[in-house]
Order: sequence, then C-alpha cells, then structure tokens
Amino acid sequence: MARRVAELDWSATPVGARKDWSASLNVTVELVLASGFPMAARWGPELVSIYNDAYRAILGDKHPDALGRPLREVWTEIYDELGPLNQAILVGERPASFEADRHWRVRRHADQYEEAYFTICYSPVPDSTAPHRIGGVLVSCVETTERVRTEQVLRRLNDTLEAEVAQRTRERDRIWQVSEDLLGVSNFDGYFISVNPAWTNLLGWSEDEIKQTHVNDLRHPDDAAHSIAGRMRLAAGVPTVRMENRLRHKDGSWRWIYWTMTAENGLIYTIGRHVTAEKEANATLQRAQEQLAQTQKLEAIAELTGGIAHDFNNMLMVVGGNAQLLQRHIDNPRDQRAIEAIELAAARGESLTRQLLAFSRRQALNPAVVDLGQRLAAVRDVLTSSARGNIELTVDIPADTWPVAVDVAEFELALVNMIVNARDAMPDGGAIAIRAKYARLRAHDTPEAISGAFVALSIADTGTGIEADILPRVFEPFFTTKGREHGTGLGLSQVYGFIRQSGGAVTVSSRLGEGTTITLYLPRSRAAVGQETEIRPPEEEARASETILLVEDNAEVQEVAASLLEQLGYRVCRTSDAMSALGLLAAGETVDLVFSDIVMPGELDGLGLARRLAREYPALPVLLTTGYAAAAIAAGSGFPILRKPYRLATLARALRDVLEAKPIAAEDTLPA
Repeated sequence: MARRVAELDWSATPVGARKDWSASLNVTVELVLASGFPMAARWGPELVSIYNDAYRAILGDKHPDALGRPLREVWTEIYDELGPLNQAILVGERPASFEADRHWRVRRHADQYEEAYFTICYSPVPDSTAPHRIGGVLVSCVETTERVRTEQVLRRLNDTLEAEVAQRTRERDRIWQVSEDLLGVSNFDGYFISVNPAWTNLLGWSEDEIKQTHVNDLRHPDDAAHSIAGRMRLAAGVPTVRMENRLRHKDGSWRWIYWTMTAENGLIYTIGRHVTAEKEANATLQRAQEQLAQTQKLEAIAELTGGIAHDFNNMLMVVGGNAQLLQRHIDNPRDQRAIEAIELAAARGESLTRQLLAFSRRQALNPAVVDLGQRLAAVRDVLTSSARGNIELTVDIPADTWPVAVDVAEFELALVNMIVNARDAMPDGGAIAIRAKYARLRAHDTPEAISGAFVALSIADTGTGIEADILPRVFEPFFTTKGREHGTGLGLSQVYGFIRQSGGAVTVSSRLGEGTTITLYLPRSRAAVGQETEIRPPEEEARASETILLVEDNAEVQEVAASLLEQLGYRVCRTSDAMSALGLLAAGETVDLVFSDIVMPGELDGLGLARRLAREYPALPVLLTTGYAAAAIAAGSGFPILRKPYRLATLARALRDVLEAKPIAAEDTLPA
C-alpha cells in the first residue's frame, strides 16, 4: 500500500497534492502504513480513505478503488450510519467512538451482501490547519465475524443441548478442534479440566501441562486482582463476564487474551481471543498521538518565541548601537562604566535572543561539512572545562563515522549546553560519555517523520535522571528543574531548535537514579569535509567618503544604523522602503553600497530589492541585515548577511568585505 499511496495522483482527490499535505496528515499516513494492524485514515470534509495492507481484507473487492475515495463512495451501503458518526467526530461533537462486534450488512464481493461483524475504534486526529482543528478520523478495525458466529453457535448449543445432544456434540467437537480462539472448561479452584488445541498452538504448553498448572502460575501477577474479581462475579451468578489478562508462553513471554466467560454447574466455560497484536498497535498509536501533540505544542511555542525574538533584536539594536555611539564621546570614568554596563546588558540580551531564535529555527545557520571526530577533539578542552574535575568525560567517535553538515558554532554551543546539563545532574561526580554510531531512520521512527541515513551522536550521563512526567517538557524554552540562579532553561531549547533546523531530530531517554541520554540525529553528508582557512581582518574605515544607501523601515533602528555608518566615515543616504531606494538610484544618486534590512513592508522586501539590484545594477554591492527567519532564506540566496544586533567593529568588517569583493550577478542568485 505504501507504493500505491506514493504513486496515486492525490491532486485529483479532495485532499489535494501530497506536497500540500499538513504535517498531521503526513504523520498519520506514515503511522497507518507502518502498522501491521488493520488501520485507515479518513481525511478532510469528504472523509477520503487512506488505508494499509492489513485493511485490504476488510474492503474485499472495494480495493484498490477505495484508495483516495470519499467515505460515501466506499461504503455506500452503510453510509447512512457511518457518515453521521464520522462527521460528528470530525467537527468535534464527540471525542471518539468504540464499539465491539458491530453488525453491518455489507457488499464487498461483486453484488453479494453479507452479514459481518467488526470491532471498531474511531479517533479524531488533531490538525491545527483544519476548520475545527481536527483533520480527520483514525480508524482501527478488526473483523470479528468468525468469533461472533462461533459464540452464537456455542450459545445455541447451550440452549438446546438436552434436545440435540448428539448433533450439537459433533458440531461442538468440530469447532473445538478448528477454532483459533482458546476454548476451555475450568473449575472454580483454578484448574482447567479441558482445553482445545489452540492453547498449545498459542502458548506452547501441552494439554496435560496446562491441566496440571494452576491458573495463578499461568497468569501475569499484575492481572491477578481483576481476574480473581471476575471469577467471583461468575460465582455470584453474573451470567457472562468479559475481561483481559496476560498468560505466560512456555518461552517466558506474555500473550494478551480477551476472555468471554460463563458458568454452569460449578464449571467455567471460557472463550479467549488472542489480542496481543491489537494491544501493541493501540499502544503504538497512543505513543504516536502523544508525540504528535508534543511536537505541535513545541511548534506553537517556537512560532511565538521567534516573533518575540525578532522584535527584541530591533530593541537591542537601538540600545546597543546608541551605547556604542556614546562611548566614543564620554570621557568621565563613571559615565564610561555606565555605558559599559548598558553594553553588557545588551550583549546578554543578544545571547538570549540567539537561543530563542535557535529554538524557533529562525536564525541564520552557516553549515559546514565536518568530521565529528576531529571537531570533538578540537573542543575537547572546552567540554572538559564545562564539566568538573570529579566528572570523567569519554569520547568515542569511530574513525569511519560519516561526515555531517552543521553550523560549527551552534554545534559546539549545543555540546556545551548538554555537558553543562549533565554536569548539574551529577553534583557528587560521575561520568559523561559521548558516542557516535550509524542510524537509518524511517518516517515513523520520530515525530518529525524524517527518514534516511544519520549519525546518532549520544551524550549519556550517570546523573540523577529525569522524572517521566516532566521528560516531554525538557525542550521547552525557560523550562528547568534547576533554581533560577542556575540558568535560564534555554540550553536544551537551543539544542532542539538547532538540530531541527539542521534537518535532524533529537531524543531524550532517562530513568531516575540511572542517568540521562540525549541523542542527536545528524543527517549524513556526502560532501567532502571542508577545510578551515585563516581570515585576514579587513580594513574598517571608509575610503574617500564612500556612500552607503541605508534601507530600514524601523525609524529608531535606521537612526542608530546611520549614526554608526557615519562614525565609520561613510556618507549615508536613507530610505525606509525598497521602492524609495530604487527611486533614488533611478534619479542618479551615486552610492557605493546598499545596506538593507530584509523584513520590510511594501511591494519588495530586502531580499527582493537585492535581486532587482543584481539585475539592474550588477556592479553595485549589497549587504543585507536581519534578526529574523528571512536570514536563512537570504543566506541561501548568495547575498552576504549581517545578523542583528551587530557591533560597530562587526559592521565595519562586513562593509569592507562586501565593498572589496566581487558583486553578485543576477544569474548567481535564487529566483524571486
């Protein structure tokens, strides 16, 4: 089915082209296709069907035409019941639906109708892009026709036993021999008197071994209380008792059994259906839903923090820039200290916004292909100093470990953040181990649904561990189990955002008293490892009154930036939008460089202005600046970028680099 789903032209269906599918739909489809349990997704207002291989038997001849078809076309004969039920879940009028042994008269083979029974579970799938924030309905379905008919036969046998003993005995014996369900007769003392061959097939024990073993020795200890209570209900006269418990296989493993029991003349008659696969599938589904909810929560937090960080960067630009301007005009030592304090606070604020942007995956990264063994060897001393003397740090990176493409500075910051976290979890000392190995991920292995070849870099400590109920929150910004004096709670947030922005994933596992392991899944790079080159400091001062055209929509930031440029010796022309800048150039204004913000209102943003200048004024250099998500786009466009907030020296070097470099031709940039 995975192949059929991949090859189907979804643009011809109500759910639209696959490239436009929401993250929730993609995760749900991957979950359905990966399951060995009969599952399907009904998506969108039309309840379009997407199902897995195990579900095909339920469809019969409706497969393969059912794939991508609305529910009303797939199950036309029972749509009057299915339609309202699914629509109610889709619009949030009911949370979910579960029904065992539901009877329907269906047409699955040519034009023949048949009576069939199904145990169904319908669950809403959250999707923030859907009208009611519910994208579709997740269907788990098991056909129980054979079991229901078996139970019906057994009930009829019990009702008419005296009148038709011989005939019914032959029928019962036949069913007894061929049934895949566990059929048995036991006494109230806890011993089985008779069992059918299915017991041996499922549990590995011989019939004699089962009869000689007390039920307490077969049943899982954790299931004893409710199982004994069920037997007491039968003894009290309850006609039928249903329950689930686990029985031990001869090899020591456990099997989940769903029991239907009745009692007569001091004996208990049981029918047990093997439901281990269903239990595991439901557990997998629950974990996937929890992971999906947590991922959506982190995405929402990231959206909020990214916007806050952008605005905060502009404020820091004004504060820090003015402080730098004042510093050169103040001689009083006391005032100098005050200016230095302002600059220090601005620098701390810049560090904070950098971590927020890292979490929200909205900062510019400069990835380079690196050898992890060489990189970790280069920062070994930094990592060792980040730990304490009573903590043993070991690094095991095999020589043949695949290269990866990462922003080196952010990667090293992530390592330090994890080492510091591990250190704080071991106040009395311990050990930290950094290891790397190959990993191949499938889409359903992680909530991010990434797949391919990865390097799994793990950082494991022997610390106190993390409680299970707070483990899902460790990547949230400002969440920390330490006191306020021990950090901001942004360390692991930076790790999460950096790894996600780098195309990877991060997982954390922990047990109280046994330590914590954080694993970074870094995409394998097939490019050659890059060589680090020495950078010669450029000249910082302007030459012969060079002119800069400053394009900045924020008036306060524009004022600070212009003052910094003038302090460096440049002549400055100012505009607040791209179209005004083009108008100045068209009017004959002579400039040596255009210095433009990226995020601006109007017909053109900064990146659009740069592309147009590359076409119309190919000899005119352009330097872009931003503190927001567009930085990542600009970095990929070929234009140089200066991240806000910037210091005077950084601005000076960036300007000289661009002025002395070859301008970017229009054909070298990405299309608008």
